[in-house]
Amino acid sequence: MNRAVIGIGSNIPESENMVVECCKKIRGMVDSVEFSSCYETVPVSVIPQPNYHNCVGVAETGKSFDELRAAFKRMEAEAGRTKGDKQRGVVILDIDIVEWNGEVVSPEDYLQDYVQLGLRQLSHFISGVGRKEKA
Repeated sequence: MNRAVIGIGSNIPESENMVVECCKKIRGMVDSVEFSSCYETVPVSVIPQPNYHNCVGVAETGKSFDELRAAFKRMEAEAGRTKGDKQRGVVILDIDIVEWNGEVVSPEDYLQDYVQLGLRQLSHFISGVGRKEKA
C-alpha cells in the first residue's frame, strides 16, 4: 500500500465547491483518505489572480505514483483546466502529489502555506520520521 500526501487548489469563483467535489472523487479512487478542511490562501505567484481555496489529503492506495498522478491529471482536464490557464492566473483545479511514501516529491509546493496549513491539521496521520526530499 502506498501513502500519498495530496495538495488540492482552485482559484475560480466557485473554488471552494470545486475543491470539495474533487475530494469526493478522490475518495472513490483510493483505498482510504483523510482530508483537511478547505481553507482560503493568498496566491504566491507574481501573476495577478484571486485567492485560492485549498485542502490537503493523506491517501492510502494500491495505485502506483504514475497511475495516481495520471488520474489526477484526467480530473483536472475534466474540470476544464487547460495548459495556458496558469499563465493567465486561472487555476480551475490543481491536484498535486507532494509526498509519496514519506518522500517529498514536490518541495516547492510542500513548503508553501497552502500545503503546510493542511498538513498541520492532519499531523496525526503523518509521521515526520524519515521524511526526505527527493533529489
